[in-house]
Amino acid sequence: MKWLNLSKRSNELNIGRSFTWPEMTPQDWLMEFISLTGLVAMFAFTMYHYSKLPATIPVHFDYYGNPKEYGSRNQVWIIPGISLLLHFALPIGEKFLQFRGTPGFLRRVHTQSQFNMRVRLIRYTKMIVILGLFYISVSTIRLALHSGNGIGIWFAPVFLALILIPTLYYHLFSK
Repeated sequence: MKWLNLSKRSNELNIGRSFTWPEMTPQDWLMEFISLTGLVAMFAFTMYHYSKLPATIPVHFDYYGNPKEYGSRNQVWIIPGISLLLHFALPIGEKFLQFRGTPGFLRRVHTQSQFNMRVRLIRYTKMIVILGLFYISVSTIRLALHSGNGIGIWFAPVFLALILIPTLYYHLFSK
C-alpha cells in the first residue's frame, strides 16, 4: 500500500504545474511550411483531377498497397478534409487553450524541456502524417485514372518507421 500513498502524493504535488508553449524555432517553421505546402498541393491536385475521375475509385488499400475497396468519387475529398483538420488542430490548441495537463501526463512530463520535446514531436508527427496522406491521395487518383499502380508495398513500413523512430527517441531520451 506504500505505492498508493506515493501515487497520491505525486498527484498532489503536480496539481498546479503548467507549461508554456515553446517558441517556434526555424525547424518548427520549416515543419509548418512543409505541412501547409503538402496540404495546399493535396487540395490543388485533387481539384485539378476531380472532373477526370471515374464514378468509382479505390478508397481502401491493403498492406501490400493494392486496392481493396471501391467507392464514389466524392470520397476523394475525405483525405484532404482529414489533413485540413489535422493541420489546424494544433495551432488552435496553442492559441485558445491553456495547457495544464492531466495528472497522468504531469507524472511523465516533469520539465519544460520535456514538454517542448513533446510539442515538437507532435509537430513532426503532424507533418509526416500530412505528407503520408498526400501520397495516399495522389496514388488513389493516379490509380483511378489508370496512370499508377497503387501505393506500393514499401509505403506502410516506411510510414510507420517515420512515426515510430522519433517517438521511441522521445521516450528514451526525454528523461
